[in-house]
Amino acid sequence: MIVDDSIKFCYLLAQMIKEANLSNVKFYTALGIKKPYFYDILSGKVNPPPPDRQFAMLNLLNPTEEQRELFFDLAAQERNEVPADIAVALKDKKLRKKLRKDIDYEKLLKNGDSKNER
Repeated sequence: MIVDDSIKFCYLLAQMIKEANLSNVKFYTALGIKKPYFYDILSGKVNPPPPDRQFAMLNLLNPTEEQRELFFDLAAQERNEVPADIAVALKDKKLRKKLRKDIDYEKLLKNGDSKNER
């Protein structure tokens, strides 16, 4: 899930807010977050918000599919987490079992997870 380092979550968020024709004040007020925290997110001074707040943001922004995927990927990369949408999907036990069938555990355990990319 490596995303181009020139693209930052804060830049994408600012673009999406503008495209949604929302003012910054209306956006952070609707989210129920304080002005200083919002501007810290927007400036990249703090990590992207946690998953629950990411979902709330997207509900206000009405993103394209591409924007939504990039939003989750950038937030996860900067938070050093699994993308929030994927994390929710992984709550499904059957999906986890299916995914594990495709993992080369011999390679994974020998080389570590960073070298087991497909």
